[in-house]
Amino acid sequence: MITTKEFDQMFDNKEDISKYIDYNSPLTKEDLIKMLEKRKNEQLTIEITKELKDKLEEKAKKLGLKIQDVAKVLLAKELGLI
Repeated sequence: MITTKEFDQMFDNKEDISKYIDYNSPLTKEDLIKMLEKRKNEQLTIEITKELKDKLEEKAKKLGLKIQDVAKVLLAKELGLI
């Protein structure tokens, strides 16, 4: 067993992490959304370009999600929260 920090370091160093991944029970998009919804929410209003909004809407439609959920998951992923 390794710590999350050790796992992250291995991932960042492009080392083989496959033996630490449980392929039998992967996270689903619903799991990710539930994880984000359990956290205390605060409101953020931002202005984005039409191009960015169109891309978010396209991805949301493809995944069957709301645009807000896609934005939350992408931001959380980019910031290392998931």
